[in-house]
Amino acid sequence: MMKSIAIALAAALLPGASLSAPADLGRAAPTEQETLVTPSQGVAAVRLPATETLRGVVDSVDQGNDTIKIRLSTGTAEQFEVQDGLLFNAVRYGDQVEITVESIEGAKTIVGLK
Repeated sequence: MMKSIAIALAAALLPGASLSAPADLGRAAPTEQETLVTPSQGVAAVRLPATETLRGVVDSVDQGNDTIKIRLSTGTAEQFEVQDGLLFNAVRYGDQVEITVESIEGAKTIVGLK
């Protein structure tokens, strides 16, 4: 029963793979000639981007370069790229903000704003 479920799952996940059911379903281990395809073969691992929540004050807004500089609560100022240009309508110099930041293509990018 478990082998048939595994085969059906593998067939659904790997439509290009050719699978054949073993002749003896009661046998515990496959022979050298039989190949079992596990669902994890050929499936790319999905990695969620790391997000970070930061608090600070808007230090400058550069809409031409799609960046906002935030003076963080640690006293340092960092420049962040903006994912959505509509964000520029929501912030002004001196606004206290809480931002959610992701690294997108190597650049720290604001993906959320409160």
